[in-house]
Amino acid sequence: MIRNYSETRFGRISYLIRDGKIPLILMHGFGGTGNTFLRIEPYLNENFKVIFPDLLGHGHSDKPDIDYTIHQQALAINDMIKSLNLDKIIIGGNSYGGWIALDYALNINEPEALILIDSAGTNRTFAEDGMVNEVVDEIMKVRNYKNRDALIKIAENNGRPSEKINLNDLKRLNCKTIIIWGKNDNTIPISKGYEYKNYIRNSEMHILNSGHTPQISNPEEVSSIINKIIE
Repeated sequence: MIRNYSETRFGRISYLIRDGKIPLILMHGFGGTGNTFLRIEPYLNENFKVIFPDLLGHGHSDKPDIDYTIHQQALAINDMIKSLNLDKIIIGGNSYGGWIALDYALNINEPEALILIDSAGTNRTFAEDGMVNEVVDEIMKVRNYKNRDALIKIAENNGRPSEKINLNDLKRLNCKTIIIWGKNDNTIPISKGYEYKNYIRNSEMHILNSGHTPQISNPEEVSSIINKIIE
C-alpha cells in the first residue's frame, strides 16, 4: 500500500491505498490510525481498492481547529471519496470509525455495503464518565502525532447526547450491513451489536472470539467475512 493525501473542506486527509476495482474504505477507532487495518490487507480480495484513512485529528492527517463532530468527519471522508472519483463504495469502521460510517450512510450517501466492527454510536462514552484526560494521556504515551488538543475536542464532542445515533434512523438503511463483534469486547458491549442487528433490516452479525479490535487480533476471520460481500 502507498500513502497519499486528499484535500477536504476541513484540511488534508492522509490515507493508505491499494489499487483495485471495488472501493473499500475502513476507518479506525478513536486515537488510532489507518495502520490499525494493515493486518487484514493481505487477506482481502484482490478486487478491492482498499483505502485506510487517518481521520482528521489523527495520524498523518491535519488537526484543524474545528468542533470535530461526527458529521464533519463524515463530510471530510466524502470529500476524499469525491476527489478519488469513487463510486459504489463499501464503507465501514471500527468503534469511532464505525460511528462515522453510520453517519455517512444515514446522512450523506447510502453505500453498497456497510461494515460495523464493534461500532460506537449508541454506547456510553468515556467522556460521559469524565475520563477524557486520562484516556487521551494513555493514547499520547504510544502516539507521536502531537494531536492531544484535537483528541480532547473529539472526545468531548463524542460525549454530547446530540451526537448519538438515533436507533430509529437505522431503520432507514437499506444497504447490506455486516456487523462484526468481539464477544470479549470490554469497551463496547456485544449487546450494542445485537441492537444494530435488530434495527438494521438487511444486516447480518458475526461474533468472533476477540476483544474490541478484531481486525488486529483476528485479521483472517475479519477479512474472510468482508470478502464474502463480493464473493
